[in-house]
Amino acid sequence: MVIGSILLTIVHSIFAIPAVTSVVIAITAMVLLGIAFGLVPSAMWPSVPKIIPMQLLGTAYAVIFYIQNIGLSMVPILIGKVNQANTDANDVTDYTTSMAIFAVCGIISIVIALLLKLEDKKKGYGLEQANIKK
Repeated sequence: MVIGSILLTIVHSIFAIPAVTSVVIAITAMVLLGIAFGLVPSAMWPSVPKIIPMQLLGTAYAVIFYIQNIGLSMVPILIGKVNQANTDANDVTDYTTSMAIFAVCGIISIVIALLLKLEDKKKGYGLEQANIKK
């Protein structure tokens, strides 16, 4: 989760720099964004059963989906308002602030991932161990 969060932050920081106009950099950043979007959930979802007791597992997944859906409904509204505020009279939109918001979300996710690693070290959940034992 840490690596994916770092990649998310880097990519959105690159997108927030108006001077970066290279197509190669944009394509590379999009590929990295796709990798990051794969890394975070692939680390997060298998970790839930290691932390949450089995009798509460369904509820835990439901709460995770609930929180994600709040984000999926509210973040586009926020970004739309920010984009609207950053659109000039010629209908040219400056997306720097929007990308900076996503970069800040990435920084917050790095902190949360590091706190989760710290909690794993203290309580021994085994989050970095394979789920299937040989």
